[in-house]
Amino acid sequence: MMFRTILLVAGLLASVGQAQTIPLPFSDELETRQISVTVTPGRHSMRGLPSDLIKARQQMHAKQDVSDDNLRRLADYGDGLAAQIFVRRLIAQGMAEERASDLAYYSAVAVGAGRVWTLPDMVDAMKRLDPKTEPRERIRKYIQVLYPHAWAGNTLALDAVVEFNGKDKLFGALSDSTRDKILAQGQENADGKVELRMAIAILERVELSLPERQEARNLLDRARKSTHLGVMTTAENLIAMMDRKYAADG
Repeated sequence: MMFRTILLVAGLLASVGQAQTIPLPFSDELETRQISVTVTPGRHSMRGLPSDLIKARQQMHAKQDVSDDNLRRLADYGDGLAAQIFVRRLIAQGMAEERASDLAYYSAVAVGAGRVWTLPDMVDAMKRLDPKTEPRERIRKYIQVLYPHAWAGNTLALDAVVEFNGKDKLFGALSDSTRDKILAQGQENADGKVELRMAIAILERVELSLPERQEARNLLDRARKSTHLGVMTTAENLIAMMDRKYAADG
């Protein structure tokens, strides 16, 4: 399986015009994907709610039926539980494609309130978003929620920060400060996965400048020091691939 993974990654990278993100099947520990940060404390009272939403919230906590619209409105008032239920309902209704933006946004509301179990739904929905049309205020919400989780050691959030930063990607060009934080957290994780993913994000580009090649090579050099056999072997094979491809450039 590991060698098939290496061949798959190398083959995809070698394909001309492949600009999509290449997933790496190196699973993280469940515990590191469940690290939770409360970014915006969820609603714990009825204060400020209109009367119809007070009734809806009471029904929700009594596990009675609440309309989709009222769940969404409660989520807009900062109710993390309502946001989580709304997301699960949209998924159950088969709306993953049609309402990806709502899924991503209301998942972010839930995760930001401490409901980290909704983070996979958030990340999956974000992969379906168009960076050109997604509202900026929603993108800011995704950043507000993902970054604190990533810096706290949540590996799913950290992977997402790597995936969604970059030219023509959802979060835009990767800033030096964000790059430094990603690498610092990757070094703390000490498994080489972040460095490998960042290198592959560079290698996915069709044409690479010399500085980009050097950056990818430096990241792969760090990744191949990993104690994770799959990460180490993949990094070494990608280095060999780069050496063959760019041998003429010295």
